[in-house]
Amino acid sequence: MKTGLKYVSYTLYAILVAGVLLYVRFPSESFQSYLVQVAGRMDPQVIFSTRSLDPSFPPGLHLQKAVFSLKERPETAFFEAQDLSVNPGIGSLIMGNTTWFFDAHAYGGFINGHIQSGEDGEIDGFSLSLEKVHIHEYAFLPDFGMGNLGGTLKGNITYKGPPDRIGLGDGAGDLHISEGRIDLLNPFLGLETIPFGKLNARFTLKKGTINLTSVSLDGKGFQGSVSGTIRLDRIMDRSRLNLRGTIEPIEAFLETLKGGPALLSLFRGGHNGLRRSFVIQGTFRSPKFRFT
Repeated sequence: MKTGLKYVSYTLYAILVAGVLLYVRFPSESFQSYLVQVAGRMDPQVIFSTRSLDPSFPPGLHLQKAVFSLKERPETAFFEAQDLSVNPGIGSLIMGNTTWFFDAHAYGGFINGHIQSGEDGEIDGFSLSLEKVHIHEYAFLPDFGMGNLGGTLKGNITYKGPPDRIGLGDGAGDLHISEGRIDLLNPFLGLETIPFGKLNARFTLKKGTINLTSVSLDGKGFQGSVSGTIRLDRIMDRSRLNLRGTIEPIEAFLETLKGGPALLSLFRGGHNGLRRSFVIQGTFRSPKFRFT
């Protein structure tokens, strides 16, 4: 019995020493070079860089200033984190399909979730939660020909399918924006910024179509709702819009803004006071808006 305990003690000691040596002598530069090569073999190709890469506990990796960008657009990162921790799910490793859990401090807020991969190593789904993310800091977000979106974002998104062909997968999400605004590329009626306040959205994704099941707007400047579909294209700017909704400006607030009275004049003349119905069609790059 004592001999058995002795060998168990030796085994635990060996594991402890190996772990300490791994953390102290971790080949961070070599492993970082390996990750750069792996990213370069992805489709589409990804450029990866990080200021530092170290082992963490529970077993995993901790990265500082991690930056991911597409090779075709290297000047703009599609994801950038001040700190990023990645840990494999121990149970999933035993089953053969790996789940990677991540926790990031990015864009002034926090993003965490998990990424799933099959036995072939290909990513086949993910889930993420966002909290206090500053939208205007995300430079990769397209302006859709209108302007830059600002505000604070929180919510949850789940997706099952290939990450490079979102139109082939299924997903769902709920997103909430507070203190939202659009900084217009070109001033409209003297307005440089359109404040829309709070926006709550629920959506599903199936067979390449996003179905906006519930979108509500409740802010100091506007109130309203939107529903409809977005038919995704591999080139996002070409995605087709088929949206319908209502919008009502808050007169007392808009009158205090430069250009506000001119904007209010567009809403007058309807059958329901300032409340107007509208449709949005066309594409993200060339949206077609009209009152009905």
